[in-house]
Amino acid sequence: MNRRVILILLTAPVAAQPSPQAELPEILDALARSAAIFARSVPGLTARETLHQTGRRGDMQIPKKGNHDDLKRAAFVIPETFKTHDVVSEYSFGSSGEDAGFHEIRKVLTIDKTPPPSAVARHAMTLSSTPADDAKKALLEDLENTRLQGSVVDFGPILLLFTKAKQPTFEFRAGGRHKLGSIPMLVVHYRQLTGADSVTEFRERSEIRHPLKGDLWLRESDLVPARITVATEEILAPKYTLSNEAEIDYQPTPYGLAPSTVVHRQYLNQDLLVENQFRYSDYHGRTFIP
Repeated sequence: MNRRVILILLTAPVAAQPSPQAELPEILDALARSAAIFARSVPGLTARETLHQTGRRGDMQIPKKGNHDDLKRAAFVIPETFKTHDVVSEYSFGSSGEDAGFHEIRKVLTIDKTPPPSAVARHAMTLSSTPADDAKKALLEDLENTRLQGSVVDFGPILLLFTKAKQPTFEFRAGGRHKLGSIPMLVVHYRQLTGADSVTEFRERSEIRHPLKGDLWLRESDLVPARITVATEEILAPKYTLSNEAEIDYQPTPYGLAPSTVVHRQYLNQDLLVENQFRYSDYHGRTFIP
């Protein structure tokens, strides 16, 4: 995913308070400011990440892309039994290069309460917004050969998709007022039109890129983003659609805006294949003042 965050009161974006009835251009300007602040605050930010996975994708049979007749005859076998795993990692962000944003880096500490195989620890669980290199693919093979079902996706830095420079690659529509818990929110629907940014999935040594759509949730009081949702679809065959859904919640920290939870689910048609629940705690970094 090319891109892809949040603060305590000390580090909230210093912007004028929104008008009583904020219009879409004002909301998008505030979103761009938050993305720019995140880009400056995220270097050096680290946390403890806990992943709870429920999945059965590892045994799903996905045929290779062939001719039209091959796709018509495609059939998928999904195991009935789910497997659950817990992974604790040291979590941080790495640069994808000039103007390319940041990607997630994970150093796996334990898988199901035991230290990981040496190969997994050596590779560190990284999915970046640039084309995958052999080390990243090898890491995912290591993880799947041990216990994890399917690939882990890179959602934490997704706020960086909505900088001022990248916003023209999306279509935005006002989604009205809603509440997140008891907090009033303004919601904006988005859909990707162009650009190289995407959710990147690694599957059987292949790199699959998905265009994005979803919702942006911003606090009505100060237009700081609190939640971003993501939805993607891929037609595998005439009767089979693979879809991803993700919900990324952000929290203020003394070091800038940062993920608090990420929930990712993958479906084949209506059948759940994998659910990844990420929780973040114990953030460390340098105190950030915008």
